[in-house]
Amino acid sequence: MKMVIITACSTGVAHSRMCSAALKKEAETRGHTVATEMQGGHNLTTQLSREVCQDADIILIAYAIAIDDQERFEGKIVIKLPISKAIRNVKAVIDKVEEVYASNQD
Repeated sequence: MKMVIITACSTGVAHSRMCSAALKKEAETRGHTVATEMQGGHNLTTQLSREVCQDADIILIAYAIAIDDQERFEGKIVIKLPISKAIRNVKAVIDKVEEVYASNQD
């Protein structure tokens, strides 16, 4: 599965970076292709293009603040959850992403 993971916290440093790295590692361990973007404060990793987002099978957003440019995800399966829950339950989050993706393949 092709997955986009976007994390966002108020400063864009600790929580976003830790969460992004943990989710990406777990997803890649399971064989998924992952593109990541971190938002927050004055920090923004390279913003993922609309094309990258539209090419993904699913978008996972772990947030503590609002996400910019959500129109990039139009028509895609989007899962949103608080970043604090994602950090504490990485495996369960990826389990949920796989479950939602599988249920939309019917």
